[in-house]
Amino acid sequence: MKVFISSVTHLLKEERKALPPFLRLFDHEPLRFEDFEAQDRSSREACLAGVEAADVYILLLGPRYGTPFPDTGLSPTAEEFRRARQRGIRILVFNKHVDEEDEPAQGDFKSEVGHYVNGRLWRSFTDPASCNQAVGEAMKALDVERGPIPRTTPQEPVRVPWLSEVELSDAIIPASGFVGGRNRTVSASVTAPVLELHVLGIGVTNAPSLRQIEEHARSLARNMRAIGFVSDDDPLVVGVADGFGWAVRPPAKSSSGSFTEQLTVEQFRGALTHPAGVCAFRSLDIDIIGALVDQKSLQTDLASLFAVVSAQLPEAESVTLAAELSRVDRVEEGDPRKVGTRNAGRLAMTGPAELRTGGDFAVPAHRLVSSFGDLGADLAHALIAQLRQRR
Repeated sequence: MKVFISSVTHLLKEERKALPPFLRLFDHEPLRFEDFEAQDRSSREACLAGVEAADVYILLLGPRYGTPFPDTGLSPTAEEFRRARQRGIRILVFNKHVDEEDEPAQGDFKSEVGHYVNGRLWRSFTDPASCNQAVGEAMKALDVERGPIPRTTPQEPVRVPWLSEVELSDAIIPASGFVGGRNRTVSASVTAPVLELHVLGIGVTNAPSLRQIEEHARSLARNMRAIGFVSDDDPLVVGVADGFGWAVRPPAKSSSGSFTEQLTVEQFRGALTHPAGVCAFRSLDIDIIGALVDQKSLQTDLASLFAVVSAQLPEAESVTLAAELSRVDRVEEGDPRKVGTRNAGRLAMTGPAELRTGGDFAVPAHRLVSSFGDLGADLAHALIAQLRQRR
């Protein structure tokens, strides 16, 4: 596996030197900042490209935060951590015990990281040898999880709370236009197609309190901003009612270009949490004809939705995944990059308004993060196959 090693050098220089040859002993390919210094691009771009290429992201934490970039206010390590979260790859965190207080910014960063890994750091170490041992144990656990993920059929049908069917009370965001009343669904005011991904626990019996659901919603909101799913300036409405918690960027339509080649962005995206699981969703960009999707774009979008909910997965031994693409009367197969540059196309005008897949299999919850690439590809393939059947 390709393993990206992320850290500052202060008090971690020896660990950064010792870890790559140790990983190579087990046929892993280590990637570090030092490996990209000679490339014909900025070290920042190269390191983020390294995270993009990695299967596993290793974060070594010490007391220093690093020098923030002027444009983002994030240190290189924090940017790399954000990119790893956006990709949804396995993240292994290791904290060095040293006789030095954390910088305030590093204390905040450790809190963010600790929250992402369910309130605790994965391992601690004191020197290069103990760092290698901790990393080796964690990587060995990942090796055990490699290979095809086992799938079973749930003993009982799984009910998926699709956005087009969820009804929420008019206590929810009454002035935003997001939901207008008891008989308005979550996506009722959205005109663009919406892609949604659900992760549902199988056999979940412990129902969280409304207070816990609200905290889960706030956690989802923090995660959406942390990974760049919504910007720091975007409005986010967070609340709870009727057994659902939500963190939603309300629709805000903007258009650019000529009338015949106009690109429209609705900016509707967010997440829902409920006793059985979580859901993340986003609207697709459209032009006068509609939206374009292909296998690659759907896989990428599903991965970004999974990154939103990956820190709030249901507490269950087994889970299932389900996806929906709505308003498919306005969706055509093709390269999404062409949206806003065309003035002709062919869309189906009849048939069901939504394409749905999943919810009919169960996989081990502890394998979900490491196997989502394959699972997401299967969901995307099923949606594309249904879309082709409509043509």
